[in-house]
Amino acid sequence: MFSHQAFAKELGGLPYELIGDFERKMVTDYGVRRDDVQGYSGMARRTIFVIDRSGTVRYTWVGSREHPMPDYDAVIEEARKAAG
Repeated sequence: MFSHQAFAKELGGLPYELIGDFERKMVTDYGVRRDDVQGYSGMARRTIFVIDRSGTVRYTWVGSREHPMPDYDAVIEEARKAAG
């Protein structure tokens, strides 16, 4: 949660809440649970979902070895679109 706060602060604030999944329910439900590497079982892949006010997923980014970091400008643009 502290990293979420720091991220939002670095962007000058966000008009929506960032969430954490300490019980790993969403990790499983959204299909981003890692069970491929020993010691990471149940952990989430680095993932970003932008969900609009009606609960529809409008944008998804899932990290990989080839793309370990998202295009933050694209994420912000999609979040602005979803906020409408």
